[in-house]
Amino acid sequence: MVYGCGSVGLRIASAAKAAGLETSVGGRNPAKVAEAAAGLGVPWRSAPLDNPAGLASLLRGVQVLVNAAGPMAVTAPALIGACLRGGCHYVDISNELTVFLRAWPLDRAAKRAGITVVPGAGFATAVVEGVAHRVLRKVPDAGAVTIVRSSPGGNRSGGVRRTSSELLAAGGWSVEAGQLIRTPDSIRVFELPEGPRAGVPIGSGEVFAVARATGVPDVAAYYTSRLGPVLSRLAVPLARHWARTGFRLPSAPGRAPAEHGGPADPGGPGREPSRVWVQASNSRGAVAEGWAEAAGTETTAAIAVEAVRRLESGGTAGVLTSGALLGPGAALAVPGIRHGG
Repeated sequence: MVYGCGSVGLRIASAAKAAGLETSVGGRNPAKVAEAAAGLGVPWRSAPLDNPAGLASLLRGVQVLVNAAGPMAVTAPALIGACLRGGCHYVDISNELTVFLRAWPLDRAAKRAGITVVPGAGFATAVVEGVAHRVLRKVPDAGAVTIVRSSPGGNRSGGVRRTSSELLAAGGWSVEAGQLIRTPDSIRVFELPEGPRAGVPIGSGEVFAVARATGVPDVAAYYTSRLGPVLSRLAVPLARHWARTGFRLPSAPGRAPAEHGGPADPGGPGREPSRVWVQASNSRGAVAEGWAEAAGTETTAAIAVEAVRRLESGGTAGVLTSGALLGPGAALAVPGIRHGG
């Protein structure tokens, strides 16, 4: 079952059905879920997140739940809890640090329930894991990994705007000496394949996932700003404050208003591809770099469907990163992904 009927949820459900998987859709809004199910030609169920009995009914007979309803800091805890109670595998496409931090302490409970919990089975986290493993082959004793993500242009769905706002409000977080710590708003300039870009520190799920999956003691992530370094240093603290207070900026000049109600949509037809650049370095000055880009929505759907396939054939109980479930190179083998380095 795919929970969430925004743009990414519909893409995942469509891809799952096309792959021959027995597919249904679910969500919070019965009218919206019914409309989506009719368009896909699949069964549907609806239950609000604050109704445990309703969620139990929603998951009855479901082997794997894919959560595509954002913001996942809100939806994931209730759905993971329902999956633990119902013995249903859980997958989501989150890149929110909060989701990973809440999921990881549930490892023992997941093992007792005999289920696998996989946060981050989408472009944002799975592909970054793949690129990180690739560059670490060149610097196996790396002490630091740096991740830089470029934002796609064009319209953004309501879900991705809410998710981006939560990431911005959370401030920067990094892993240093194996410990998760707050990062000051230190803007860095990176020489990327597309040219120099200002990078804003963020606290995203990929920081946690890469640190867990690789054992590298220092991991940091940045999101590129379309402003220069000077303007970014001035704008970021104010933007974080606005995000924390729930203030919503109007669409930028020349940008159409976002659609409403969709989950995180990191790219799509007619948009710039989502891009990620990863660097590994060691104490002796050795450096290796790699990159990947793709239409995030298509990639996310393909990765989520592959995760479902693996779990339907029997997964390892516990809480896993997507790379641990799929294998470190699997995400980079998804059709449509370009990568190098």
